Amino acid sequence: MANIFLINPVNNSFRMHECGQSEYWFYHKDTYPSDNPLLYRDLIDNATDEIIIWDPYFNVKPPNADQNVFTNIKNDITIKILTLKGLDRTLSYLTDVHNAVKAVIPPAKDCRFGLRVINKGDVVNQGGRFFHDRFLIIDSTNVFLIGSSLGYHLKSEQSTGIFKVSNPDTKDFILSIFKEYWNSSNQHEIPLTYLQP
Repeated sequence: MANIFLINPVNNSFRMHECGQSEYWFYHKDTYPSDNPLLYRDLIDNATDEIIIWDPYFNVKPPNADQNVFTNIKNDITIKILTLKGLDRTLSYLTDVHNAVKAVIPPAKDCRFGLRVINKGDVVNQGGRFFHDRFLIIDSTNVFLIGSSLGYHLKSEQSTGIFKVSNPDTKDFILSIFKEYWNSSNQHEIPLTYLQP
């Protein structure tokens, strides 16, 4: 096992080790100690219709800047983010995210944006939808299980991976869970609408 990173192909374009034919990628910090992993950003940049980020941590305040993942998106994209946050402590979170995303996506991109937050402080009403796994869904057809939250895919911090879900039944299952969670989590939201009026 000691030679695993030496025998597995390294995808230099993403700065990650690749296993299988576009199936699993692993960012090994020691292979690229000062180079950021690039696959997550590449998946976002190549979306043509819709980007869904389903991640319990979406952070826009320094030292984090998860909104920067949208810097190079295509025009006419719909972005949905479903996350968790203790809203009792951070009352401005929804506005902060909305403003941060607006700051990196110019009006000419003509994007639609929606954010829904499951309140970790409301265990009684929302606790059944608390989640830990991270997913990225691109154009309603490409589903990825993400090893760590978005921030770890934007900078050289810790080793993490991305797995492409290929089985159609599994993809449909994940999409159905997302739909259930999204539809049930409109108590704290930035409604899906054009990002820039």
